[in-house]
Amino acid sequence: MSFSPSQREALLRELEANGDPAYKAFHEKLIPGVTMAYGVRLPKLRALAKQVIRRDPAGFLAAWNPTAYEEVLLQGLVIAGMEVPMEERLPAVSRFLPLIDNWAVCDSFCSTFRFRSSEEKEAMWNYLQPLFEDSREFFARFAFVMLLEHFAEPPYREAGLSLLGKAKSESYYVQMAQAWAVSVFYVKFPWETLALLQSKTLPPFVQNKGIQKIRESYRVSKEEKERLLSYKTEPSGGKRGKKETPKPNPKHGKAKNEKSEKR
Repeated sequence: MSFSPSQREALLRELEANGDPAYKAFHEKLIPGVTMAYGVRLPKLRALAKQVIRRDPAGFLAAWNPTAYEEVLLQGLVIAGMEVPMEERLPAVSRFLPLIDNWAVCDSFCSTFRFRSSEEKEAMWNYLQPLFEDSREFFARFAFVMLLEHFAEPPYREAGLSLLGKAKSESYYVQMAQAWAVSVFYVKFPWETLALLQSKTLPPFVQNKGIQKIRESYRVSKEEKERLLSYKTEPSGGKRGKKETPKPNPKHGKAKNEKSEKR
C-alpha cells in the first residue's frame, strides 16, 4: 500500500476543515514566534494520526513533506504511535528530530510515544544516551522530556538521576526540561533526588528552577517546600539558561513555521 497524492490532499483538507481561529490565536501566544497554519487542536491531530496508523503509516512517512506546524506535529504523532518494530521506528525518530524547533511539538511527541514491550523501552533508552549531551537544543530537550515522561521509574532511577545534570547545552529550553525532570524525579524518588539537590552539583538555573517546580507541586508537603529553599544556589557569573534565537527550518514554509518556544 502506498500513500497517494490524493490521500495527502485529503489530509490537508481535513486539517483546514478542523482549524479553529480562536484556538490558533491562543496557542500562538504560548509558543512565541510560531504561526500555526490551521489552528487544529491536539486531540484532533491525535485522531488523524490514529487514522494514518491504521491505514499506511510507512507510506505516509515516505510521502509526507510537512510545511506547517500542525503537519510536522502530525508526522511526530504517527511515529509516536505506529506499531512497527523499534528498529524501524528509531530511524523515523532520527529523521524527525531535525524538524522539531519548538517545545510544543517536542513535548507532544514525547508524551504520545508508546512502547509495546520492555525491550522496546530499553532500545529507546539506549538511543537517548548521546542525546542528553547533544549541543542541538531540541535534540537534548527531546532526551530530557522522554526521560521524565517514560523513565522516571525504579529500573532507571539511579541512571536517570545521574543524567539530570549531564546536558552540555545551556539553552533555556534544555535547562527548563532538566528542571522539569528534577521535579518529576523528586515526586517519584524524594530522598534520592533530595540528595542530588543537597549536593548542589546541578547548574544553578536547573537547581533553582527545579526547586521552584517541586514547590509548585500539590504532592509535596508544606514542610518539604520550606526545607527545599535552603538548597537554592546563587548563579555563577549571572549564568542561566539561554534562550536561543530560533532558526527557520529550510524544510518548513517561512510564514507558517518560523518558530521558537516559551516553556
